[in-house]
Amino acid sequence: MFTKRAEKLFVWVFFPLALLLPLLMEQNTFYVNKLASVLIFAIFVMSLDYLVGRCGLVTLGHALFYGMGGYLFVMLAPEYETVNFWVYTFYVVTISALIAVVVGFIVLRTSGIYMIMITLALAQMCFYFFSDSTAFGGNDGVFIYMKPDTSVFGLSLFDLDNPVHFYYLCLLSLFNCLLFFKLITRSKFGRIVDAVHANPDRTTALGYNVFLFRLASYVIASSLGAYAGYLFALQYGFVNPSMLAWQTSGTALVMTILGGMGTLYGAILGTAVYEGLHYGFEHLTEHWLLLMGGLIILMVLAFKNGLAGYLENLLEKRQ
Repeated sequence: MFTKRAEKLFVWVFFPLALLLPLLMEQNTFYVNKLASVLIFAIFVMSLDYLVGRCGLVTLGHALFYGMGGYLFVMLAPEYETVNFWVYTFYVVTISALIAVVVGFIVLRTSGIYMIMITLALAQMCFYFFSDSTAFGGNDGVFIYMKPDTSVFGLSLFDLDNPVHFYYLCLLSLFNCLLFFKLITRSKFGRIVDAVHANPDRTTALGYNVFLFRLASYVIASSLGAYAGYLFALQYGFVNPSMLAWQTSGTALVMTILGGMGTLYGAILGTAVYEGLHYGFEHLTEHWLLLMGGLIILMVLAFKNGLAGYLENLLEKRQ
């Protein structure tokens, strides 16, 4: 499954460490919640990394599905009734996939800067719709009063009100998403997607429908982006339009570049480093944006293939 030394090293270091961290911070729920939010956003960044790095589909509107995951749950679930987490996960992901099919038919007719602009426009249209909608609380958003129940055949697996339980759910989700994307990239479908990215004209000449493979990839990435938004909404108990804003897509794109585009595990690395720097600089000075921006520029210039690419080159030299 993980063929590169850097991938194996990352998986065998990051996930065991992530399993132990809540045990060391059990009395400090703030940091447990903070780490859970990093894991959630890493899922979102990974879905964008697959879209940009593996499929070559650059978008500034991926936050459309991040926000849609949260708003769909609010629309579907009764306000004062406990619902089943697994059932509503299926609902949110499936409906998000159907929306992605419609959006994909529109945006994938374009490419390059035109795709960037049209995805940005669609996401901003939804952002302003929810911002101006009194039914969904406008800029204040909507609160989720009852968190779902995770029972399966009467057996409760997680308590979503427990920060540690929720953290482990997010960690399991992140690991499953990484395995899922690795399975896709190593499958025949994944190899064809790589061919479409490398040379769409030659792939068409071989008899493959380039548009359908791009659409399928767009739907997969968008659905998992919506799942991340769904988890975020459950963690904090509210949904607001900022989840759909272009800044959310832009931040995720920076994390993708920082981690190493197309590496998938680099999305986790990029998210963790970005969020760590953000937290550190934010508590260091009120001018943290200047420090943050300058350091990100330096890191991107220094690590031209991202942090994951630097790690891979470093391990290859030691062989």
